[in-house]
Amino acid sequence: MQTATALRAAADTNAGLQRDVNEDRIHVDLARGLFLVIDGVGGHAAGGRAADIALAMVRSRLERETGPVVDRVREAIAIANNEIHRAAVVRPEWNGMACVLTVVVVDEMRAVVGHVGDKRLYKLRNDRIDKITRDHSPVGEREDSNELSELEAMHHPRRNEVYRDVGSDPHQPDDPDFIDACEIAFEPDAALLLCSDGLTDLVDSSSLHDIVKRGAGQPDHVVKGLIDAANAAGGKDNISVVYVEGERFAPTEGWEARAAGEITRRGGSHPAVVEDRRQERSSRGRRTNASRVAALVAIALAAASIAAAAVRLWPLRPMFQRPSNVAAGVPAATIAVGPSESIAAALQRAAAGSVVLVEPGEYRETLRLKNGVRIVSRVPRAATIRLSGTASEGDAAVVAAGVAGAELAGFRIIGDAATPLGTGVLIRASQASLVDIEVTGAAEAAIVVDGISIATILASDVHDNPGAALTIRSASARLAHNVFMRNGTSERVRRSFIIDEGANPLFTRNVFQDVSRDGVDDLSAGARALLAGDNWFVDAQDVRSTSSTTPRIRRGR
Repeated sequence: MQTATALRAAADTNAGLQRDVNEDRIHVDLARGLFLVIDGVGGHAAGGRAADIALAMVRSRLERETGPVVDRVREAIAIANNEIHRAAVVRPEWNGMACVLTVVVVDEMRAVVGHVGDKRLYKLRNDRIDKITRDHSPVGEREDSNELSELEAMHHPRRNEVYRDVGSDPHQPDDPDFIDACEIAFEPDAALLLCSDGLTDLVDSSSLHDIVKRGAGQPDHVVKGLIDAANAAGGKDNISVVYVEGERFAPTEGWEARAAGEITRRGGSHPAVVEDRRQERSSRGRRTNASRVAALVAIALAAASIAAAAVRLWPLRPMFQRPSNVAAGVPAATIAVGPSESIAAALQRAAAGSVVLVEPGEYRETLRLKNGVRIVSRVPRAATIRLSGTASEGDAAVVAAGVAGAELAGFRIIGDAATPLGTGVLIRASQASLVDIEVTGAAEAAIVVDGISIATILASDVHDNPGAALTIRSASARLAHNVFMRNGTSERVRRSFIIDEGANPLFTRNVFQDVSRDGVDDLSAGARALLAGDNWFVDAQDVRSTSSTTPRIRRGR
C-alpha cells in the first residue's frame, strides 16, 4: 500500500495568436489535489464571466472536504451551473453565457473526474496516452465512436459545437445527460494532462505524447512546449494546460527545494510550477503537506510534429506515417515564411518532419510538396497561392509527385483572368493530404489524383471552377467534410467529377451543389450507394450565400 505520493505540476493559459481576450481559467491546488480547466463558451455573452463564476463556485465547494469525493465534484459543478444561470437571468447583458469545464481531484492513488463539454483529460503511463473524457459535441462523439479519425475531427468545420455546457439551463447534481463523473487509478508512474480545445484542435495526441516525454520531470517545460506547439500551429483559440506528474513518472534529482504554494492563474506567458509531497491522511482526514517549487527555466521546444492520425475509416492503410528517416521523438523544425518571402525556397530547406508555417499574404509561385513536410497557413485561408506570371496556362499551382507524408493545410488556391490556373493541386504517385483548403478558378481541374496515389482531402471548399472539381485516375482517395459547388461549368469540361474505372474514392459527409446522387456516373454501383447514403445534396436555390457560408442542406434527394 502506497503511503506517500510526490506530485509535481505546472499550469498556464495563453490567449493564442488570434484572440484578443482569454476566456479560459485554470486552477491548481496541490494541497487538496484539485486541478481545473474552464473555458467560457465562445460566441456567447460574457463567456469569461461565466468561467469566473464557475471557478469561484467549484473551488468553494471542493475546498470544503466533506462527503464522498465524487459527490462533491457533482455538487460543485451543479452549483456553478445554477449560479451562472441565475446571474444570466438577472443581468440581461449576460444572457446566454455558459462555460465548459473538466475538474480532477487526486486522492492518493486515484483521481476523481467531473466533466461537461469538450475540454479534455489525458492519462499518460507505460509509454501511451489515453483520452479519459469524452467530448460532448457532435464531432467529438463521432471521433470517440471511431466514426471519425482524430485528424478528421481536428479539422471538421463543426468541431467547436457542444451540446452540453455549464450555465445554459438549471440542473441538479444527478441530472442525467449533464455531468460525466468517474474515478480512475493514478499511479506514481503516471501523469495527467488537462487542456482546452485550443490545444487539441491543433496538436494531435501523438504529438502531445512526444512533447510530454521530452519534458518529463520538468512540468514547466511540458506546459511551455504544449502552448508553443499550439501557437506554432496557428494559435486559433485560447490555450490552457494543467499538467500533473506522479513521483516516478520521471527522475527528479537536482530539483531545488522552494516554498510550498497554490496557484490560480488567468493569463500570462510563463507557466507556474508547484510540487507537493503528500502524506497519508490521519484519522480526521487531514493531510500534512510540504512542497517544493522548481526554478523557472526557459526552453525552446519545437513546433507541432507531423499530424499522425490513424484514419480508421480508411480501407487500405494509415494515411500518415512518420518518414523512415525521421527518428521517433525527434522534434519537428518550423520554418516561418513571410509575405515577401518564397514558400518554395523554404521547402527546399525543409527536412522530413518539418513544418513550413506561412504568414497571411499572396504567394505567386508553384509549390512542390516534399516527403514528410507540412505546409500550414498560420491563419486558415489567409495565405493565397497563385501561379506566377511565367507559368503556363495549364500548369498546377501545387504538385505532389513521388512523395509520402506531405500535407498542405489552410491555403486558398486561386486562378482568374489575370493569373490563369490549369490545375489547383496535382497529386501523382504520392501519399498526400489536403486539409482546409479552397480551390477556385481552375480551368482543367481543381484537384487531380493519379498514378497509384493515396490522397486525403478534408474540410475543403472546391467551388466556381470552370474545370472539374475532382479528377481521380488509378488512385485511392478519401474525401470527407468537403463542399463542392459550381464546378465543371466550361463548355469544354461540363463535368464536376471525372473518376476512372480503376479509381477507388471514398466520399463521406460531403456537400454537393447541383450534383444528384446519380450524378457521379463514373462511380461503381456500390460507391454510388455509399455516396447517396453518407453525403448531402443541395440545389442552387437552397444555398444562402457563397462557399464561405455553410448552405442549407438536405440528406439525399
